[in-house]
Amino acid sequence: MSTVVETLMFMSAVIIIAGIGLWWVLRRRRLASTSMHFSKPNQRKLTQQERDAVEKYFRQNDPLSQTPMTHRSNLILQRDKLALTAKSENVYSVTRAITRYGLASDDPNKWRYFLETTEIHLPLFWEQYIAQENHVELIKTQTIPLVISLNGHSLVDHIYDRASVTSAVITTPPQNASIRPEENDHVELLSVRQETKEEYQLTQSSGILEALALSLVMILVFITLIGPASILPWMLALTLLLAAWVGWRIIADTLGRNRKEIHCLRGMPKRWGLFGESKQGDISNISLGVVDLIYPPHWQAYINRELGQKTDIDVYLNSQVVRQGRYLSLHDEVKNFPLQRWGKNLVLTCASIFLLMVMLAYVPLSLPLKLSFAWLQGAQSTQVNSVAALEKTPLRVGDTLKVQGSGMCYVPPRLNAGSSTPFMPFDCSAVYWNEATPLPMPESETIEAADDLLATVHTQLHPNGSGTEQNINPQLATAIEKSGMILLDDFSDIVLKTQALCSNSEDCVRLKNALVNLGNADNWGTLVKRAKSGSLKGMNVLLRPVSAESLNELVNTATTAFYSNETLRAAEALNSPPPGGFLISNDEGKQLVPEKRPPLTLFAYNPLDQWKQLQNLSAMLLHTSFSAQGVITNISIDANGTRHISLHSEPDISTLWRYLGTTVLLIVIIATLLVNVTLLIKRRFNDQLRMEKILSYYNSCFNPTIITQPSRTLD
Repeated sequence: MSTVVETLMFMSAVIIIAGIGLWWVLRRRRLASTSMHFSKPNQRKLTQQERDAVEKYFRQNDPLSQTPMTHRSNLILQRDKLALTAKSENVYSVTRAITRYGLASDDPNKWRYFLETTEIHLPLFWEQYIAQENHVELIKTQTIPLVISLNGHSLVDHIYDRASVTSAVITTPPQNASIRPEENDHVELLSVRQETKEEYQLTQSSGILEALALSLVMILVFITLIGPASILPWMLALTLLLAAWVGWRIIADTLGRNRKEIHCLRGMPKRWGLFGESKQGDISNISLGVVDLIYPPHWQAYINRELGQKTDIDVYLNSQVVRQGRYLSLHDEVKNFPLQRWGKNLVLTCASIFLLMVMLAYVPLSLPLKLSFAWLQGAQSTQVNSVAALEKTPLRVGDTLKVQGSGMCYVPPRLNAGSSTPFMPFDCSAVYWNEATPLPMPESETIEAADDLLATVHTQLHPNGSGTEQNINPQLATAIEKSGMILLDDFSDIVLKTQALCSNSEDCVRLKNALVNLGNADNWGTLVKRAKSGSLKGMNVLLRPVSAESLNELVNTATTAFYSNETLRAAEALNSPPPGGFLISNDEGKQLVPEKRPPLTLFAYNPLDQWKQLQNLSAMLLHTSFSAQGVITNISIDANGTRHISLHSEPDISTLWRYLGTTVLLIVIIATLLVNVTLLIKRRFNDQLRMEKILSYYNSCFNPTIITQPSRTLD
């Protein structure tokens, strides 16, 4: 799990760095669009005297000190407020031609000035000094660059020279000025407005950056839920920061804080006959007065209809046309044919699929889902001490149950020596609880026959330790003992008890062959007949110590298989409790009985002792006291009518909130995946058809189809 957390944290760091890099690039592009596009200008620092002169000029031209009607046509002062910033410390020196255009107005400040493609603010009293090539010094302001020196005339000299103020405004430019003539095409400024919500959608962010931030928020929430408590504050802080940034972007776009101004003009657009630099063909050489208009490319087939006639045109400050005439309108396009931006849906879909796969692979979701829904529905707590009370209690997943009573520990249905259950053959992490009579102790005739064979062989091979006397002459017994030989004084009993245990011909083959050799018989059947008939009664067999040891090993080997098989069979027989009742289990494997079991497993004993150990365990665990407490995670009924109840330890408040958070995150991820997959398919399809619908709409507007009614004939 720690490896998964480290991997997710590394991926989150990579996504954060990529997001910051993308934001920095977009910010640089945005700033570059408003900066001055001069190639390698000379720079110097702004002096204090120049700063004082600039601030005094700002105060003299403050639009708040003028009447609204006087400066209604003043585009600069209506559009932007000049103010010094930290970037105003640098003074840029360039030599360029100055281009201007004007709007129809009675106000003297009706001109707009440009150096190449950058709009500048030129004081009115310097218009008389404009030449073909102009040496200009300017500074950046809060809005557009301000000219502080033109062809040797400084703003410092003018501000402090009162004589020059009286003749500041000259309405007729000199003949040597590089000023585009106004001609006779007057352009009327109708109003200045903010762009509409639909127009703003065309220039605002596509939402991919916000989608990346939301994806990162979901990843951070997931890391917080599965990670250690030490990283919880940092992950929450970073998550809240990203969520607040996304919320701020959405609110800012909704309130229209970043919307641009649009000038509503009226004039006659004309084609100059020369193509502009935008490489758009005929659509790029149309001007309104001296304003070079920039049209959307898909309007090319329709703008010729309104050339050379009075037309209302709405433009941005960069001359981008947003509306012309009666039909051409970007606002109407977005309103009637909404934008189909599917990039953010693609990002959220990929992030949701990634998170869903990670959660399904590394997080157990069953328990969090059950406990979360039970917690939301209101879980109940129940405590019972009898089977009858539990049968009358309505139970559901998520309830807390505490049970105390006496029952039988569960026995796994398949027992083998390789089992890892420490309580073999009983697993007391589950207990049968019912009112039926407890199962009897395990019994087996085969085990009794094996015990008899082992006992008689052990008695005859070790007579001194058994406490029994041999049926031979004491002097002969002393002589045999001195010779080192071992006497089997009841060989017939060994044969009969071997036959009782190994009744099948395939059982104990090696032991039977050894006894046949010792009894000097032809085969095992003959030897058994002689033993049953009494022919072997009183027959004594002398064995060397090596032969006696071999016989003892053969008997142990033969009985071991019977002990193991009977132990497993008896243990499996214990797994047949009476029908009905309950099987209460702990899904974490915790034991429900007190620690009174032996420390070793059943299979840690040798086969000869397994049966006795099974009997000892059965005496303790067929009817033992138990205590179970926890949250119900599963309820089911098997074919015997036994109700299976699985319990899980009650989670603490921290774990419960993690479970609840995991459930909520899973629901959010699934909902996000379904919604964004649907929107992705729908928007991707509609995006391919949107332009066709727009062109069809314009075709119907400019080329309406006249529906003629059939003429009626008079009878």
